[in-house]
Amino acid sequence: MTRIFSAIILIPISILVVIFAPPLLYLAGIGFIGTLCLYEYFRLMRTIDFSARPWLGYVAFWILLIVFNLDRLDTLSIFDRMPSPISIFALMVVAVFISALWRRRISVRDRVSGLMAEISGIFYVTLFLYPALPIRYDFGNSTGLHWTLILLLVTWGGDTFALVAGKKIGKRPLAPGLSPNKTKEGALAGFLAGIGIAVAIRYFLFTDLPLRHVITASILLGIFGQLGDLAESMLKRAAGVKDSSHLIPGHGGVLDRMDSLLFSFPVLYGYLLFIYS
Repeated sequence: MTRIFSAIILIPISILVVIFAPPLLYLAGIGFIGTLCLYEYFRLMRTIDFSARPWLGYVAFWILLIVFNLDRLDTLSIFDRMPSPISIFALMVVAVFISALWRRRISVRDRVSGLMAEISGIFYVTLFLYPALPIRYDFGNSTGLHWTLILLLVTWGGDTFALVAGKKIGKRPLAPGLSPNKTKEGALAGFLAGIGIAVAIRYFLFTDLPLRHVITASILLGIFGQLGDLAESMLKRAAGVKDSSHLIPGHGGVLDRMDSLLFSFPVLYGYLLFIYS
């Protein structure tokens, strides 16, 4: 019941933000979610015994998220001569390396493990969340809205069907070394449900989108969404925990809800660049 109640509250809020939020507010929402994901990620790293510094990840995340999206915001002229986002990203990685050199209170081995955890977290959350804003606004307001809603509903619906089918008819483990509770039957049910949801949405709501692209995109989202789920399960398995946190009643942590989306955003963005180029 708690799980259903949380979903009833969070899903409509998320959809309303996607539909009505201007770019700046949308970016702020993405940043808020990304900060929570990083908090849980570094919590897992500490449990694994990596000496990562969360504050460094937060600072890098917000700088990069803003820099990557400056051209989509109504910014001041002082930003017109900013270096390219790639150069700033490279400088950020250099700064993380340099900062690790002066961590004298811990061993060199712990410095290196913390350094790798920090860089991995910056890559994992920043680069995977970055396409959320371009998907929504770079292909036209209406088209971007339609694709964003398809991404969310396919991913959420696929996760739900995979969970239900896995509990009801699941027998064969999908990846027992990473997530013992996931089954092949549940994965297949979630994959097929995602395609069905995408086709239904296109048929009844978004008739402007080409059906072949909707089906192809839903297949990609179904595959990579489940891979994203397994990737986070690998982190949790290494940390020996069931959930990344308990921030969302009945659902675990924010990272538990975002793991599929983190892989889905860049995949869909790449596909949209291909079809709209």
